[in-house]
Amino acid sequence: MEYTALTPDDLDNVRALNAAWLKSGLAGAGRLSSRAIGRLAATPFLLFTLHEDDDERWQRLLDRPPQRDLLQDSGSAPGERRSLQAAALAFLWELARRNPYAARLVSQASTRWCLLVTPVTLMRLLACAADCDLIAARFSPDSAVFRRLLSRGGSGLHDVREAAQLSALQTLLTVRHPGRDEQPRAAACRARSPVREVVDEV
Repeated sequence: MEYTALTPDDLDNVRALNAAWLKSGLAGAGRLSSRAIGRLAATPFLLFTLHEDDDERWQRLLDRPPQRDLLQDSGSAPGERRSLQAAALAFLWELARRNPYAARLVSQASTRWCLLVTPVTLMRLLACAADCDLIAARFSPDSAVFRRLLSRGGSGLHDVREAAQLSALQTLLTVRHPGRDEQPRAAACRARSPVREVVDEV
C-alpha cells in the first residue's frame, strides 16, 4: 500500500486552523506576538484535538440520532469555538477519506476513527457532533512538550522553531498512546515522500 505525504494545501489548512485556535485565546498563547502566533501556527499538526483518538466516544456520537437543526444554538460551545470545530471536523473528514495516513499525522486520528467517519456524509457527521464541545488542547498546558512548543515553536530562529515543532510531532506520534495504531507509524518508514520534506516548505 502506498502512503503519500501531506500536500502543501493540507499544511495550509492546518496552519489556518491552528491560527484560529491560537487567536481564540483558548490555547494559552495570549502573550505571543502576532508574528509568533503565525510561526507557531505553522506547526505541521493541529494544536488542538477533537478527540480523534477516542474511538469509543465517536462510536457513541455516530450511533445516536443527529441533532435535528445543525444551526440550532445548543449552548454547548460558543459560536467561534463551534465554527472552528466544524471547520476542523470537515477538514479531517475530507483528509481521512483521501489520505488516512496524513490524517494520522496531523491529528493523531486512529485508523478506526477514519473508518468510522468516512462512510457517513459530511452533513451527518457535523450534525452528530453539533451539540458537543469536542475541542481541547492537544497537549496538557503544564506538560514539558507544550511549554517547549509555546516558548520555542514560534521563535524567529528557523532551527529553534523547527526543532520544537518536530519534537512535538514526534511526541504526538510515539509517546502519548504507545502501542496504538501501529500501522500508520510503521508506514512512515515506507512513505515515498518523507514528511520532513513537506515540513521544510512551511
